[in-house]
Amino acid sequence: MNQTQVAEILVKTGCLALSPMEPFTYASGLKGPIYCDNRKIISHVEERRKIVDTFIKHIEKNNLTNTHFIAGLATGGIAHSAWISEKMDKPMVYLRAKAKNHGRKNSIEGDYKEGQSAVLIEDLVNQGSSLEAAVKGAREFGLVVEHCISIVDYKMEAAKKRLEKLEINLISLTDLDAIVKMAQKKMDLTDEEVALIYRWQDNPITW
Repeated sequence: MNQTQVAEILVKTGCLALSPMEPFTYASGLKGPIYCDNRKIISHVEERRKIVDTFIKHIEKNNLTNTHFIAGLATGGIAHSAWISEKMDKPMVYLRAKAKNHGRKNSIEGDYKEGQSAVLIEDLVNQGSSLEAAVKGAREFGLVVEHCISIVDYKMEAAKKRLEKLEINLISLTDLDAIVKMAQKKMDLTDEEVALIYRWQDNPITW
């Protein structure tokens, strides 16, 4: 599937919510006009299969099939990484956003050895802070992480800078441009609302 088709699935399954006039508050405390709850996809069998197949096509296209693990980022990437690893007959681990504060204080769950590599699976990249924390934690515990595939990338400047600093190659199944175009087509998004969304993308802190 291409980016437009993935965006259409997000609309069809009710993942996408747009409210430029009454913005959402994110976990970071910032406000924004869009909320994409990709966890809803797991309840739609046909659509989730298409998403998983698209993940796999990107893994193959980018020559990542020799990577040791498919690694899901908690929590949104775990289900998809499980389906991907099963279909590709590859082992899986998952990464916590931060290490546990008890037991062995793991950042990585699963059986792995230091120096092994993983392709990260994420559901959405906004500012990139959760991804940054997970990557640093994984590397601290010896996992080699260089690539992340996300269902959605909002293409934020803050995320771009974080990923460049971490030397992470981010691949996305769809992005904000494709989502906005699909919302205009399927959700009657107005020109004014489109302008508000892109102003948010330009500067989410002061938006």
